[in-house]
Amino acid sequence: MDLQLAGKAALITGGGTGIGFGIAQALAAEGVRVVLVGRREHVLRTAVEQLRSTGARGPLALPWDLTSNDAGRLVAAKAVQELGGIDILVNNAGVSETLGIGGPEERWTAAYALRVVAPRQLAESLLPGMRSRKFGRIINIGGTFEVQRVVNSASVMNAARTVYFKSLSHEVARDGVTVNTVGPGVIVSEQIARIFPTHAEREAYCEAHIPVGYFGQPSDLAALVAFLASPVARYITGELIAVDGGSHRFAF
Repeated sequence: MDLQLAGKAALITGGGTGIGFGIAQALAAEGVRVVLVGRREHVLRTAVEQLRSTGARGPLALPWDLTSNDAGRLVAAKAVQELGGIDILVNNAGVSETLGIGGPEERWTAAYALRVVAPRQLAESLLPGMRSRKFGRIINIGGTFEVQRVVNSASVMNAARTVYFKSLSHEVARDGVTVNTVGPGVIVSEQIARIFPTHAEREAYCEAHIPVGYFGQPSDLAALVAFLASPVARYITGELIAVDGGSHRFAF
């Protein structure tokens, strides 16, 4: 299927590794020019070189701490300056952090900045261009917010972000802009490697929690993102779609 993405431009936060880099690879393979945003400049540079080695069209690295003041607006302005416009925004950056009762206030503030404030600022900064072109795609990664036994900042912030963007999807639908969220299950990444360092631990978790019986790869999720980012998916908006091997327990 031709996804009709050639010539589009995408901004991907947390784009240097794991899910974000997998999405960058999938979009670049469709002819999209990608801007990778993240805190670690050397990681982004390595990712850009990998993309270039596959023939990707002019990928760019944009090192930035998205928890810093006004980061979303500043990153959006820089990306537009570099590429002239952004058609696809992928809000992927985030960490899963168990805070529990009495969690440090600065960690809550950072989690809110990363998963709610920066994505909102990015979207609202890039929307004027998307609306004027009558095409735009906003895709959030990280949709799970079912109640946990211990308070996790990711679940709380995902809930806030998902509700905001579901509402936003109604406001911009007639302008050719779709807004969706993809909820990943256990996808192989740096963080997952730390949580499940041994093969035995992975096997035990899969047996107990993942009906398909194995951890997902970034490419498993990236394929859906590429589809949602395309003109082909024009009739899908305001949705939360799980890519988790059947293990989802989402509220809605």
